[in-house]
Amino acid sequence: MPDKIIRLMTCRKRLILVVAVLILSSIVVVNMLLVSAPVVIQIEGDTFRVIDIPYSYTTKDAYVLLVMGLVSGMAVSQLLFCLKVLQFEPEQTRSMVKTAPDTDTNDEPQNTEQSKVILRALEGDEKKTIEIMLENGGDILQNELVNSLDFSKAKVSRILMNLERRGIVSKSKYGLTNRISLADDIRGEKR
Repeated sequence: MPDKIIRLMTCRKRLILVVAVLILSSIVVVNMLLVSAPVVIQIEGDTFRVIDIPYSYTTKDAYVLLVMGLVSGMAVSQLLFCLKVLQFEPEQTRSMVKTAPDTDTNDEPQNTEQSKVILRALEGDEKKTIEIMLENGGDILQNELVNSLDFSKAKVSRILMNLERRGIVSKSKYGLTNRISLADDIRGEKR
């Protein structure tokens, strides 16, 4: 756990630096692109004409724009990397599920032990979802889960998608809805 905290702290510092670099490079690029074209005022007798001289970028301008584009691209890639690091890592949950003892002959104690491990690893809405599933014997229809949680359908769908991606639940089509089941490993069942 301390390793994750250190990574988050360094990632936050990197995130601040990346945002600053993006802002500075954007300012440089915008200033270069918005250079006003020079104007010549030509006076002939009582009349005058304003003539716009087209601005042409120099080789130096092109190099500066190229370098700023590369710097911005690297900053955006670091930004995306940091945002991915800040998300929950599903490998930790999978390793907790796989390391649970699989040698018990009685499935009930193993089931409750694995359920406790899963519940400790989860937080907030995901934890509530698994608790309701455990109350219903590990199987529940998605529309019943929506009603039980009192969340929007979209939120329940996102929660289930995250849990399924981490191997905690599985979905199967059931009429117009889905049947949501705890993974066989968590239930203590053999395949």
